[in-house]
Amino acid sequence: MTKRNSNYEELRPVGEATHVPDDKLSNNSDEESSQQRLDAVATRYPNETIATESKCSSCGASIPARRTKCRFCLVNHLDSSDAGQSSSDTEWILLHVVHFVVEASTFDSAVAKGTAAAGLLMKADRDSAVDDCQPISEFKEEPASQLADKWPSLPEAVRTTSNSGRQLLKTARERTEWQDTTQSRHDGEHTTFLYDESGRGIQNKDHFETLLEDADDVWLVPAVALQQSVEETMADSHQRERPNRRHLKCRECDRDTRHRFLDFETVPDDEWSGQPMWECDICSTPRYGPNPEADQ
Repeated sequence: MTKRNSNYEELRPVGEATHVPDDKLSNNSDEESSQQRLDAVATRYPNETIATESKCSSCGASIPARRTKCRFCLVNHLDSSDAGQSSSDTEWILLHVVHFVVEASTFDSAVAKGTAAAGLLMKADRDSAVDDCQPISEFKEEPASQLADKWPSLPEAVRTTSNSGRQLLKTARERTEWQDTTQSRHDGEHTTFLYDESGRGIQNKDHFETLLEDADDVWLVPAVALQQSVEETMADSHQRERPNRRHLKCRECDRDTRHRFLDFETVPDDEWSGQPMWECDICSTPRYGPNPEADQ
């Protein structure tokens, strides 16, 4: 069973997949019914030796003991960096939240520019530490608490001149390790939290101040930066030279979402054989799409 399938199983409500017909459940013997009532009473008195809470194996958020990950990490198939080193099924590893600095006149325009910048960030000549980047607007669930708690707020987009925008910008500035810093405070950690509209990291203070001063209306568009596991990075290395990610219409999500190129169809039917197959990063629904080599 893959990590993605196990995530789906954990999200499934208890009893949803039972194969026992309802009539059998309703026709238990008196002895069985009596035992069930005793069991129900016993469950009202929790055993103090049994843990009631646990930590998400991906982001560290508090979760019920029966869970392995929080809902955010389950829905988006995210795993911790430790798990990424030991499991070949791991797909994505959480890096941290980043922010795109864009010039826009409206909220919708800011989100669109931030989404485009997130796509540009994955180009080979951008930030090699980031394999994928998903804007907050694309997630179905609220960001995990371990991500959100490190920031004053995580809106889909916010003006830098607003109160929340100023607080968010201040935090990003404080966490960024600028190029003119004489001593590293992060021991080799990835410390790029701000990116421009071209998907390039902002690590020079003067350059950053120029961006803010020259633009008429500046917005911050938060996103979650992700890394691929070591195994998948090696397996996909032959596809790095071509544009293998783009936004396509997903029939399951019923909107445009980021898709990843999988492979060319190999069915015996001549009509479909060789068709490019793409997969939605949000819900994993496959679909046919454009040839990724067409842009080369």
